[in-house]
Amino acid sequence: MLFFDNPPLHSASRAPGLCARERLASLLVMLIFFGVISSSQALYASEAAAPQALSDDEITVVSYDESDYSDPLMCFNRSIFTFNDVSYRYAFIPIAKGYRYITPDPVETGISNVFANIKAPIHIVNHLLQWQPRKAGSSTARFLINTTIGIAGIFDPAAAWFSLPKNETGFSDTLAHYGSGYGTFLVLPFVGPADLRSGTGIVADYFLNPIPYITEQPDSSYIMAGDKLQAFAPQAESYETLRAKSDDPYLFFRNMYLQGILRDQQYQPSADNNKPDNK
Repeated sequence: MLFFDNPPLHSASRAPGLCARERLASLLVMLIFFGVISSSQALYASEAAAPQALSDDEITVVSYDESDYSDPLMCFNRSIFTFNDVSYRYAFIPIAKGYRYITPDPVETGISNVFANIKAPIHIVNHLLQWQPRKAGSSTARFLINTTIGIAGIFDPAAAWFSLPKNETGFSDTLAHYGSGYGTFLVLPFVGPADLRSGTGIVADYFLNPIPYITEQPDSSYIMAGDKLQAFAPQAESYETLRAKSDDPYLFFRNMYLQGILRDQQYQPSADNNKPDNK
């Protein structure tokens, strides 16, 4: 099973007080995640984890029976989804479009490279936690080369000159490495569709991000908000396009996320890439 077993929930048979109880239980999740996630670097996992770039008309669909899936936090998730949807359409998307309009592509690439480089400790630590010292060493070498020769990470000479490509990972992957399942489906403030494992990973990776340690508030929040903006910008128009095609945006994006998980399981990396390295 991808998710914890829960009895199927159907809107027509829900007890009157059930949503209220779910909101109270879900409030604990919101209190943990809300303050951290609003400035995190997360993207929609369903898009970021796709095995290859696909157009809107070529999205890979796998077998998935919606009626078999229980969404125990639907009341909470719908509320957060509505909040996110309004935030995206009336704030983030216009700002993201303006950012892409005024920023030349080479500058946009350089900004993305800087943020990717400064977050290298996230990948290094998690590679070590996954018993992959070679990948941790490669990520460390990338960080040192790009920070120096690449001028604070603006350029990527590690890949261009030293054949050291990105090898990103996070605490969610570390949990998966030790057998953790996805957990229940969640919609997180500002982040969007996620699950219990990826949400936990986002929080853990936040504490491995150097930005809060090398800058002071409110500068840290501004910088991390800029990171989220530059990461979200390329997705802004696709969100609008997909939303316009859906009758129920919440169900559409939830099901797309769940289908992404099933699809990714069918495109698992080879065993050699997943096993610990001892050299």
